Amino acid sequence: MPFVVYEEKMDHESAKEFALRVLKRNIMRLDMLPGEAISEKEIAKELDLSRTPVREALLELSREHLVDIYPQKSTKVSLMDARIVEQGRFVRATVEVAILEQACRQMDSEYFEELEENLERQARCIEENDLLKFFTFDNEFHQILFNAASLDTVYEVLSIYVPHFSRERMLRLQMFNATELYHDHKTILNALREKDCRNAQLTMRRHIDRVVCDQNILKEAFPAYFTQV
Repeated sequence: MPFVVYEEKMDHESAKEFALRVLKRNIMRLDMLPGEAISEKEIAKELDLSRTPVREALLELSREHLVDIYPQKSTKVSLMDARIVEQGRFVRATVEVAILEQACRQMDSEYFEELEENLERQARCIEENDLLKFFTFDNEFHQILFNAASLDTVYEVLSIYVPHFSRERMLRLQMFNATELYHDHKTILNALREKDCRNAQLTMRRHIDRVVCDQNILKEAFPAYFTQV
């Protein structure tokens, strides 16, 4: 079972929070593959923890549909569920398209500067072929838009879908480049500058809908990683 301890435990973290953070990162980055068995004992040993906080972290991940626990039998990394990703796409398309109208009305220079800096970082990631970091800035771009619309807590609610999108993105790295996503972001920013809310919304909807198109390709390429409905 591949498992990577990327960072040590932080001073402010409880043992459960540490285990949860490391496990989730391994699952999101596909170090732990969909359908793979999880050994609570081995994870605890790698993290130098007792099994109790690891068990608690796994229970929380099961509530997020990232881990499947079969009592007295086994624990496995959940297969990717196209329905969850589609539900996330629907919620994002509905909410993120709507917030652009509010962002168009009230976004000030501070947020424009943040978005410009974010796009510069995205461009550097593409030049350096660092797509893992690119996706971090991709998420940050969307979060800035929520902040600009004074809806930062709404973004926190939607973040439950982020791990599910992230796993598909990790598969996507092997098949696509990030240039089209970067250009979507740039078009959205330019439209906001011009107060062209309709163009910003149309681009955002197309941007989010790419998830579904990509998912169909990924399901064909990696059928063992997806639930069969």
